[in-house]
Order: sequence, then C-alpha cells, then structure tokens
Amino acid sequence: MNAALIGATGLIGQLLLQKLIDSDCYENIVLIGRSAPQYQANGKTQVTFIACQLSEIATLTLPVAIDHAFCCLGTTIKQAGSQQAFIAVDKTACLDFISKCQASANFVVTALGANSQAKSFYNRVKGQTQEALSQLLAETQQAASPKRLWLFQPSLLLGKRSESRLLEDAAKNAFRFVSAVFVGPLHQYRPIAAEQVAAAMLSCAIAAQDPESESIQRVMIVSNKEMLAS
Repeated sequence: MNAALIGATGLIGQLLLQKLIDSDCYENIVLIGRSAPQYQANGKTQVTFIACQLSEIATLTLPVAIDHAFCCLGTTIKQAGSQQAFIAVDKTACLDFISKCQASANFVVTALGANSQAKSFYNRVKGQTQEALSQLLAETQQAASPKRLWLFQPSLLLGKRSESRLLEDAAKNAFRFVSAVFVGPLHQYRPIAAEQVAAAMLSCAIAAQDPESESIQRVMIVSNKEMLAS
C-alpha cells in the first residue's frame, strides 16, 4: 500500500503523518508541499518528500502508484492574502492533488458547515470543494476500481500550530470559559483536538482496506460529532 499526503506541516497533517508511519500500513508515503515536515521514521516505511509550489501539483510525476490520498490543506483569507489566493489553496490545490493521485480511497479535511450555498465565503468554498471532489471522482472512476471519498468536517481545531492565527487563538481562549455551553444539540459544534481528526482519518483509512468496505457508499461525510465520539 502506498499513500500520498499534502498539508503535512499543518496542525492535522503533521499528526496524521506520524500516525500513518507508525501504523505500518504503508510501504511508501509520498509528501507534497513547499517545505518538508518533521517526523520520526520507523525504518520500514519509505517517506519521500516532493518540494513544489501548490500551483505545480498538476505537473508532478509521482514515484509510485497511490492507493490512499490524504489532503490536510487549509488556510485563512488573512494568511492567503485574498479570496482568490484562498481558493487557490483550499479548492484548486486540493482538486489538483486528488486528481494527480488517482487513488482508490481519498481522505480530505473540509470544515463544519461546508455548504456550496453558504453565506460565509469560507464555508461556501469548502462546500464547493466537496462537490467538485465528488464530481471529479465520479468522472474518473472505473466500474472495476471505484474511487471513494471521505470528507472530514471538524469544528474549530485545538492544538499547537507552528504559526499564529489570531482570530483562531482568541476563539480557543474564549472556549475555555464557555465549554460548558456545548452540550445537547450544541455538542456537534464543540471545538475538536487536531489529534482526534488525525485519528479519525487513519481509522477510516484502515477500514477502507477491508474488501467488504467496497460495498459502502462512494462519498462518506465524517462529522465533527462523530470524530468527537471516536
């Protein structure tokens, strides 16, 4: 089994990378990004880093055929600099990566509230990305080799980032004082540890290896509530 991961220097991605290595499920893990992530090798899994700009993904040649593709890309409009730059990361690069991998199982982090009709620009782009991914895989899959998609929709992520996000940090601090409010129907909106999201992605990837899993639906949405409970 071979895996590819993009976004390995991010909050979820760096945790997921180590989990993929430690799982011993993959002979090769191909990393794509602008800077190499840090990780602890296990002496069994071959990890290959391909340095490139996100705009260059479509032109890459991958060293091995990919079975599982993991996308943990995510930015903010402030970090990206503009709405168009945000789209280039959270939508275009994601689609280019999944298209390049041609994997049978694809695992992509989007967001709670992702909806192509949302008033919020952020959630609208995330929703558009989900729909575009589903359409892309529907167009490229073959009857003998169906392509499946898992969409992970976390709420506000908890964890230590390498870079500061002021609004996100403020929200995390506020959560410490109002965490008791997230009960009952509001529990689904509760902030979630990046560790839990990474664990859910690995769990789904392991389950996808079961031959009987091929009978499940083509697109699976893994909600924030489900990840909190796992």
